[in-house]
Amino acid sequence: MYNKILEPLLLNDPQKTISPFGIRVRKALYPVFRFIIPKTLGRRLVLVARGKYRRNEPLIFVSTHEFREDAEAAYMAAGMPVYLLNGSVSIVMNSFDGITNWLAGMILVDRTSRDSRRAAKEKMIYAIEKGASIVIYPEGTWNKSPNQLISGLFPGVYAVARATGAKVVAMAHQRENDIIYSKVGDAFDVSGMSETEAMETIKEEMATLKYELIEEFGKCSRTELPEGPDAALFWKNHVEALMAEVPLYDYELEKHTKYIDKDVTLPRDAFGFYKKMKPNRSNAFLFRGMEGWLKKDTLR
Repeated sequence: MYNKILEPLLLNDPQKTISPFGIRVRKALYPVFRFIIPKTLGRRLVLVARGKYRRNEPLIFVSTHEFREDAEAAYMAAGMPVYLLNGSVSIVMNSFDGITNWLAGMILVDRTSRDSRRAAKEKMIYAIEKGASIVIYPEGTWNKSPNQLISGLFPGVYAVARATGAKVVAMAHQRENDIIYSKVGDAFDVSGMSETEAMETIKEEMATLKYELIEEFGKCSRTELPEGPDAALFWKNHVEALMAEVPLYDYELEKHTKYIDKDVTLPRDAFGFYKKMKPNRSNAFLFRGMEGWLKKDTLR
């Protein structure tokens, strides 16, 4: 299927994609979706805790992002009507999920377009000014790291918060078999912080909630995990299984939309020079033990 009716959502003019009437409609539909969503997931949603925030004022929810149902989990955990920032254009335009996302409330962004990314920020500001709350996934793409609770965060959330004065609320989700656990923090104000301070605070809030969920509900202990090359294969299979759950998952797009912190040196930068070297007797010792870094996938 192709959802031609949703094409206007890709326009860059906020007033042509969001309206006060539409916001009121989504608020009216919220009880309907609260009833329907849990019956369609195939997994049970469990709200572990919800912090303090006022539901009669626009808020910016920042959510972890790592599996197929985390949009529904965020919508339900917020406990109030929200517009979700959605960057999966191919899924939105070519599946029934796009229709349901639109009905519930969605701001669509084409992550391959700089103009669309800039417009998405303007749309979020406009939506908040008109009384809507929003959910953002500041990691930009699924967190596929085996050792980072939260990956790098795009600072757009800070720009929106500063422009609107809306408070930020962190939330995290943990999927264990047929249960999705969610935890929501307290609202906090970042408008008086610097960008660096605000983003560090947001990341810390998200990471704390995620750690607490893993600590309480995680089913896998360190002693059960394989080591060495087997550990890398274990994680690779885990991530591929998650991606396989989404038929239209765009791996190439997701691979190139991860936030890259300029102050962090990646393996591909630290060891990329090996790719340019030609092994010979004089430099052979440099390659000893570096076979893994020479594989194509590890230097991305």
